[in-house]
Amino acid sequence: MVLGSCYDRHDEPLAPEFTAQASCKIAQLRELCSEGCTVVTEERVCVGRITSSDLEGNFYRSIIVEDESGGVEVKVGGYNLATPYPVGLMVALHLNGSALMIENGVVQMGLPPQSYDSSPRELAPQAVIDQYIVRSNSVVGLTPHLCDIPSLEEALCGRFVRIEGLHYAPLTNEEEEVERGEYLRFVDSNKNAIFLYISSYAEFAEMEISTSEVTIQGILYHQPVGMDIGRQFVIKPRFKDDITTTDSNS
Repeated sequence: MVLGSCYDRHDEPLAPEFTAQASCKIAQLRELCSEGCTVVTEERVCVGRITSSDLEGNFYRSIIVEDESGGVEVKVGGYNLATPYPVGLMVALHLNGSALMIENGVVQMGLPPQSYDSSPRELAPQAVIDQYIVRSNSVVGLTPHLCDIPSLEEALCGRFVRIEGLHYAPLTNEEEEVERGEYLRFVDSNKNAIFLYISSYAEFAEMEISTSEVTIQGILYHQPVGMDIGRQFVIKPRFKDDITTTDSNS
């Protein structure tokens, strides 16, 4: 999935040793920020792997880190993040001094907000990023969490998931048109629905959606897709190849 050479940074070499030890699970972060934006005031370290990529433009200025318990979205003030933080890279998140908040069902991590704001700020500049995100030199292929629509719950948000047996079910004229057509509805054999988010800035924004049975994988969110439709579970693919027909999976 990822070539080892992809994660070399040009400005400095990777640390020869990765000695970070996790002191808490990512799922525990959800409990810390259950009542809004929370600033972490004690040393906590989570260790996980990168599951997102901005390589094809559907993710922007953030990376998703997941361990066996859950996922967290780290707000990073930078571009081309797939180079220093490729899919499958193991990293340690040092949380002391950071801010946590749940947004669209996903725990977000960043710097404490300004006095006039209530959301975590992006980590920046690079020296600050490196204080909070420590990279290893370990990159492996990832296996998504296989699930179905009825089993989805907010605790899964932020995780790399895969759902099979879906069919494209475009909104009809009687239903609300969602902004810029970025949200696409899919249903399973029992007409349970889930939405796919493809940014209009993504390289695959104009891709043709198959009318055959498809498998979709990506990062799970729970967010509004329109006033009349309300909050729905949404999968945000990283790459065009995260959407495949059943034939291509076999």
